[in-house]
Amino acid sequence: MDFSEIPLKPMLQPEAIGWWPPAPGWWLLLVLVVVGALLLWRGLQRRRRDPRRHALQELEQIRQRFEAQGDARAALVDCNALLKRSALTLFRRQQVASLSGQRWLQFLLDNARGCDASQLQRVVDGPYRASVDADLDIAALFGSCRQWIKTAGKGKQKDV
Repeated sequence: MDFSEIPLKPMLQPEAIGWWPPAPGWWLLLVLVVVGALLLWRGLQRRRRDPRRHALQELEQIRQRFEAQGDARAALVDCNALLKRSALTLFRRQQVASLSGQRWLQFLLDNARGCDASQLQRVVDGPYRASVDADLDIAALFGSCRQWIKTAGKGKQKDV
């Protein structure tokens, strides 16, 4: 028997697999990438607009002015004003605007963590003193102001 004489139709080949539509796993990956990119963008925008960032930049400018001029009284006045403006931005105006003296110091201590109370006391009292103390540790003062700005409104540190 001669197989070439049998009337058979040629063998059908399947079509090549196309790239569209993608498999469900690729759709899920696309959705996850888009959502991740949006969350990252939102987080970066929130961080860029954070008033703490601008306050820290201004504190650095105050420190540089102090190093250039050496005027400790002006540094104390500027730090006190900066902390007050930062508090007005981070907290309700009614809660902060009228504070001064010991109430202002207590507010500063209650709404941040890790700050040196004696340095914040100098910031609060400094603008109203006739002369600045000779034993003023300006590095500790700026460190306490920086710590207050970074942690203001984020809750007190829990004692263990």
